[in-house]
Amino acid sequence: MRPEIQRYAELLLEWNRTVNLTGARTLEQVEALIADAGALVAASWTGVASVIDIGSGGGLPAVPLALAMPEVRFTLLEANARKCAFLEHVAGTLGLTNVTVAPGRAEELGHRPELREQFDRAISRAAARPEVLLELALPFVRTGGDLLAQVRPIDPHLLEPAARLLGGGTPRLEHPTDGGALLVVPKLAPTPARFPRRSGLPDRKPLA
Repeated sequence: MRPEIQRYAELLLEWNRTVNLTGARTLEQVEALIADAGALVAASWTGVASVIDIGSGGGLPAVPLALAMPEVRFTLLEANARKCAFLEHVAGTLGLTNVTVAPGRAEELGHRPELREQFDRAISRAAARPEVLLELALPFVRTGGDLLAQVRPIDPHLLEPAARLLGGGTPRLEHPTDGGALLVVPKLAPTPARFPRRSGLPDRKPLA
């Protein structure tokens, strides 16, 4: 494991004692989570210059990706103030000049002109159920970009009506396993202005 990745793992474990960043409690468990982010590294990153991580939490998968691809700009969206403090600390400690932390909820930040449809790709790891994540993430993605998320296994056909409503194309799953899969949704058209809906509504009444 590269020194900077090792240092990130140590910081995550250290802060996790007082801030609920992850369910992992040992260095080995944290390293396994970081290795799991490798599923996203294996995806095609051609033409991807800007990425937003929805519900970044402890910085997975964004921080390992930012370390691996310093030429790509990453915005880490997180609603919890203490988790934002951790993400800022990590970015400063590791010298991640390609990382910006965006405090706030996706339902609100998704309507800000400086963030709405400004990213080539949205990523996420277990930030929300797939049917909810579509509404939280796709408004940030420009037409021609995509959503790439680590999710629990789901029939992607069930997500298609919601994806279409939000300007997305046909969802598909890549590398599905018993533990999870990679959800890919291309962005084909602008998201209607009414999405995302107000805070909490996507989770209570998902589109799919």
